[in-house]
Amino acid sequence: MSPWSIKRLSKAVENGAVIAYPTDTIWGFGCHPMLASSVIRILNIKHRPVAKGLILLCSRMEYCKPYINPSLSPEQIDLIRQENRHPVTWLIPAARKCPIWLRGEFSTVAVRITNHPFIEALCNEMHSPIVSTSANRHRRSTIRNALQARRQFDAELDFIVTGFNKGTNQASEIKSLATGDTIRAAL
Repeated sequence: MSPWSIKRLSKAVENGAVIAYPTDTIWGFGCHPMLASSVIRILNIKHRPVAKGLILLCSRMEYCKPYINPSLSPEQIDLIRQENRHPVTWLIPAARKCPIWLRGEFSTVAVRITNHPFIEALCNEMHSPIVSTSANRHRRSTIRNALQARRQFDAELDFIVTGFNKGTNQASEIKSLATGDTIRAAL
């Protein structure tokens, strides 16, 4: 995508657009994390309960600061930023003001730092993370490309991002920052 296209898409997301896009793992649905109406649209598309929570993807830890507990140690922040053999989503204690539509019924929020070129460009343009959840209906197979997104969800989405198919086609590992325990191995 050209810088102009990224700028245009970022403005649309900041104004409520819901998108399907490739990530460092599997294809996702996304929107701006502070727009409850956009998050609710995604949950309705997926038939997913709000209680399950969502992931925040970002290119820089600083973009997630409004959503995470400010008392993280420097060691914990380094652990989150660390490059891994495969993508890792961290369950991090949520800030008191972190919206329920992001954290669900939990006291944590899921965050993954990525250098995926599309996510990096979009997040850097917005100075914000983007919501991420697998691009599928609840308990159904995840789409794997823009064509599948168009076939299944075109009428329900504002944008479908093309290109950037550099993901693993596997869900990320999920780890607890508090305990270091693996909640879900990379699938």
